[in-house]
Amino acid sequence: MSFHNFPKRYLFLFLAMAGLFLAFTPPAWQQTDVINRLVTKLTALNLKFPQEKVYLHLDKPYYAAGDDIWFKAYLVNAHSHAPSTQSRVLYVELITPENTFHSTTVVRLDKGKGHGDIRLPDDLPEGNYRLRAFTSWMQNFDEDHFFHQNITIWSPRKNDLVTAPVFTFKPQPTGDSVLVNLRLMNYQAKPLAQAVFSYSTNFDQKAGTRKTTASADGKSTLRFFMDKNEAQSPKIFLTLEQANGNLNHTIAVPRPQEKLDVQFFPEGGNLVSGLWNTVGFKAIDGNGLGKDVQGAIYDNQGQKVADLKTQKYGMGRTGFIPAANKKYTAKITAGKGAAQEFALPVPQKKGFILSVDSKQPANIRVKFYSLGFDQDSVGKPKALHLVAQVRGEVLYAASSPSAQAVFQVDVPKNKFPSGLVQFTVFSEAGEPLAERLVFVNHSPQVQLTVTPDKPAYKPREKVTLQIQAKDETGAPVAGHFSMAITDQKAVTPAPHAANLVSYLLLSSDLKGHIEDPSYYFSAATPEVAQALDNLLLTQGWRRFVWKDVLQDKSPEINFPAERDIYLSGSVMKVTGQPDAYSDVLVMNHNKVESTIKLQTDDRGKFKFTLASFPDTSSLTVQSGRGVTAAFLTLDSNLPQIQAFPRPPFNLVPSLYSNEVWAYLQRNREQLKLDQFTGRSGILLQQVEVRGKKREEFKPPAGSRHTTADRVIMGSDLPRSMDVLQALQGRVAGLQIKDGQISMRNAGPPLFLLNGSPVDASFIQSVIVSDVEAVEILKPGASSAVYGPQGYNGVIAVTLKKGGGSNDNKNSKPPGLATYQGLFFQKAREFYLPAYDKPETSNVVMPDLRTTLYWNPKIQTDDSGKAEVSFYTADQRATYRTVLEGMTPTGKPGTVSSTFVVK
Repeated sequence: MSFHNFPKRYLFLFLAMAGLFLAFTPPAWQQTDVINRLVTKLTALNLKFPQEKVYLHLDKPYYAAGDDIWFKAYLVNAHSHAPSTQSRVLYVELITPENTFHSTTVVRLDKGKGHGDIRLPDDLPEGNYRLRAFTSWMQNFDEDHFFHQNITIWSPRKNDLVTAPVFTFKPQPTGDSVLVNLRLMNYQAKPLAQAVFSYSTNFDQKAGTRKTTASADGKSTLRFFMDKNEAQSPKIFLTLEQANGNLNHTIAVPRPQEKLDVQFFPEGGNLVSGLWNTVGFKAIDGNGLGKDVQGAIYDNQGQKVADLKTQKYGMGRTGFIPAANKKYTAKITAGKGAAQEFALPVPQKKGFILSVDSKQPANIRVKFYSLGFDQDSVGKPKALHLVAQVRGEVLYAASSPSAQAVFQVDVPKNKFPSGLVQFTVFSEAGEPLAERLVFVNHSPQVQLTVTPDKPAYKPREKVTLQIQAKDETGAPVAGHFSMAITDQKAVTPAPHAANLVSYLLLSSDLKGHIEDPSYYFSAATPEVAQALDNLLLTQGWRRFVWKDVLQDKSPEINFPAERDIYLSGSVMKVTGQPDAYSDVLVMNHNKVESTIKLQTDDRGKFKFTLASFPDTSSLTVQSGRGVTAAFLTLDSNLPQIQAFPRPPFNLVPSLYSNEVWAYLQRNREQLKLDQFTGRSGILLQQVEVRGKKREEFKPPAGSRHTTADRVIMGSDLPRSMDVLQALQGRVAGLQIKDGQISMRNAGPPLFLLNGSPVDASFIQSVIVSDVEAVEILKPGASSAVYGPQGYNGVIAVTLKKGGGSNDNKNSKPPGLATYQGLFFQKAREFYLPAYDKPETSNVVMPDLRTTLYWNPKIQTDDSGKAEVSFYTADQRATYRTVLEGMTPTGKPGTVSSTFVVK
């Protein structure tokens, strides 16, 4: 007997097989061409189409308008987890609750590492946003392979309004009655007594706009109806009437949690009659999150065959012996709701069961059953081949020239690194018969410790932290790390949020949304191990499909692995022929004295690196023949992947914890300092600090209105999209659906350009860099000055003086183009006051930092050590330190610790 083991580099070796126990006569295991073919094809796939993973370490789990999001990017080879050198350009997008793009940041990568930040505007609408990170090369694969991080962003600066909605849904024949118990408060947690407000929705067409008054304790009850076929993101729009101006607020409406989707996953892939089948199941609610349920499975004669109950995150397992020619249904209840029925897969009369047990400390027990086959039965395999791969590398394999009905084998865990192991059994023709995932979790690959130099500190006292990194053997290791330190009085992360280790080893290789991924690394207990195995029963491997590999089905490559970002395009003569070897002039408006001259190639094309240009650059490209003597066209270097909704869907932020209240109140206090220093142009009614203030925008001559509900300066709009796309997510109630623009679900608004009515396509053709400001007048009193034309609201765009006037891009000379693409972000340094040097640090101003320290560039030396120093803030609190990073060979590590300021 011999197994064929495949270590790294895919070297095919023979290993003596120990621990093979068969129910029947042991077969003679020997080498065949099938495994060689599997390994050859998988090796070729990895070499030709190497995949990448990216992870972002953020300084905080949630944010508020006016904050900065600080992040460190780790890009690795998906196969080895070593830092990737394939791509050097990373896109980081902030996606709005409406799944549109708020901003795109381009990060320069060096040996798989990069860092950056995202400034959140003071008036950013609150909601559940998402960070998405990917390289150009990753666009050739499914969007599931991108990095996704959900973050809640609050908006306490513009509007002093907090809503605490509680939703109740009552099913009706055609939908749901929606009851909203609402409480209105300010950011001092005080109720807004007798507050007068109007409200409307984007889903209840019959409700229209209503007006009501809150009670003395700020409470009110709202009622709506939601059609069961409602597909859009349902929202409620509030307008709170105040003497000094109305406050606008949007509330996301969740899906009814009683609406369940339950799926069943037989171990190995199929439900087969005649033998015990282990069946995993997962129940999710209307928001895409796991739901606790219980119930039983019945056959088509009404006989109960098994009970079931979820164990963690809506997942669990049950088991029974299916009978041929029977169908099975699960009757399931969630909480106090009515029982719902869900069909199980139809049992097969003949098939295969692959059972894997990893409870043993040293081995993984694999059992394979062939059921329902006679000796010469159609479909009965003549030989069996067992293959185990980790991240696309076959590390264990075996073949048998005869297919027995049952076999059992113990596979040593030390054959695999930490991570997901996929066991697959193939027939003699190389057809996959059954698959099963197992997780192998050895000791931490990188052991990190953070040691403060004192047991406790005073406010504004210097802190020195000693960092030590060791590998799994205890030997010191060099590596690259990032550290975030936050105030636990104001910042409390989810108990089992994702980290670098959980993402690389688990989440990035599994299909679907995983709740609290670090829970599966939290303890070596039977409960955690069982929950992890339930997860692997229900959410499959995502990187490749064996059938595609065997059929040489390769991904379609449309996007290159970028090493730089470029300005590129082509020049055509007026005759329509390529303008070969002609001059092209690149002018930077921020540095008018320098003009760069390029030359087209034999096809009239040109390409120029933008690596040396700051992200504030404004470039114009012109044909050397003159702006009217040629046609110049610029290529787009913008990402091409649309953002689709991802779970959890339509979540309403939970009632504020004490930490969140403290965080948001401190954010409003920080606004006063930002106003004083000129960073913010927002004025709070109760703030009397006189600081620098952005000059108030005035509507152009000819406009009927004098003030708007919202003014967005052109400098605050992302240059990578058209004007209307840029507004979505920045204006509460504005929707773009199927190319139609509306506010609060009304009809098309009135569009103005420099005070004159135009159609939407004209506004979309305007170059964002030419825009001075966009004014929003919402449907109602504000837009009524425009008569019937303004009934659905007004979007008024004003262009910069001397730049565009009433011209749009279609009227520009054909030989001239303005670059509308992206630049590398010039990463900012995180501000660290030095209180031992008063001349360089403002010791008079309050220090309200919630992120006390952020450093994305910590590097341990050959002794595994590093040291960092900083000063504490004014808050007496416990501070939480999170350190993450990896070695040059791709071993990840993470650790959390605390220190106290008294």
